[in-house]
Amino acid sequence: MISSSKCIFFVFLCLTALFTPNLVEAEDRRSKLIPIGPCSEIRDCNQTCIESQFLGGKCILWYSYSTEKSCACYVKPSISPV
Repeated sequence: MISSSKCIFFVFLCLTALFTPNLVEAEDRRSKLIPIGPCSEIRDCNQTCIESQFLGGKCILWYSYSTEKSCACYVKPSISPV
């Protein structure tokens, strides 16, 4: 039989593996976008971002509990090594 401590460890390991990709995806998405303001105040989010030397932009809910969309610009990838 499997001891209860091994069973608890296995459950914890499975839960960690299950939730890790979602946290990485959220972190990755926010690290490539910069919010510049509410979409209600920006006429054309994509064009405004392009004119501001970004790759483009889109209106998104920045947080899951947000009620208003924010204009977020895509950051250009860095050319120099870090």
